[in-house]
Amino acid sequence: NNHYIPNTSKEAGIMTVLSYDRETVRKSLRQKIRRAAATAIHQEDVWAKYKIEDIPAERVVRHTYNPETRQFLKNETIVKIEKEPFTNGAMRHCFRLKKLATPPQSATNHRFYSYGWSRALNYVAKCYLNEQGEPDTNERDSVLTDIILQYEAAHWADKYNVNAPKKIDFIRAYALEFVDRPGSPMFAVERFIAGKDCYGYGFLKHNTNSGFVDQEVRRQTPQVFSAHSFYASQGNRLVADIQGVGDLYTDPQVLSVDYRFGDGDLGPRGMALFFMNFRHCDLSDKMGIPIFPLSRNERKHQAKYEDDESTLSEGS
Repeated sequence: NNHYIPNTSKEAGIMTVLSYDRETVRKSLRQKIRRAAATAIHQEDVWAKYKIEDIPAERVVRHTYNPETRQFLKNETIVKIEKEPFTNGAMRHCFRLKKLATPPQSATNHRFYSYGWSRALNYVAKCYLNEQGEPDTNERDSVLTDIILQYEAAHWADKYNVNAPKKIDFIRAYALEFVDRPGSPMFAVERFIAGKDCYGYGFLKHNTNSGFVDQEVRRQTPQVFSAHSFYASQGNRLVADIQGVGDLYTDPQVLSVDYRFGDGDLGPRGMALFFMNFRHCDLSDKMGIPIFPLSRNERKHQAKYEDDESTLSEGS
């Protein structure tokens, strides 16, 4: 009888290289984010004109998600948040917010409340609204689901980065519970992204959860990542609503076959709408993504757009 005897030294070497490559990618991304944060600290505060430091501070409980244990951890901190939203989406309002770190044990409450607001980092806080236009205290589960799906998106980004020529990452989000407000409303919070990418563009939305695919800037990487997440998950997931500066993305929406990621999860219909407007390109081939079969009507819809490859951002 012939038995397969693994070449343990060779296979162990391969596994080591794969593990090393993934860790190298993660380390490189972490270094980029740290450099960007350090640069932001030394730059002029883009929100200085809003005088957020003059707003009274509020005590909050921060809920951070641990994807290994699938549990939320809690700790207290202090924030200053504007009373009125500066923009809104279909379901949520967005507020400018500044946050301090957890106070050191040696600090008094008075010292901590008045400490360092001029250097506090900028965040965007998002809350679901009720019919009266006020923060909906019954949407706590929706906020926590939003946090979990950020980590789900980051998981598929890690898989994409293994073979991608340009690496991507998602800003991590967490929830803030305003415990001193009536009903203790909960907001989803993430770092504010400022600046421009290497192409000179600022914050861009590349696609949505309902089929929009950008046809103006037409960067390849965001669209190919969305398609890759579908095939890497064997059709169970598609990460959409890709937006951000460069390849640092924020606030995605994960589409799933079982509609597990909140009201924005349009499921298989959302996936089909994405592929109706997705255009295959050289990067798709490099990432091993097959051409998605479309119906005759869908092909006619796609044909509206001139297939001018020169308008695609080169190597993007």
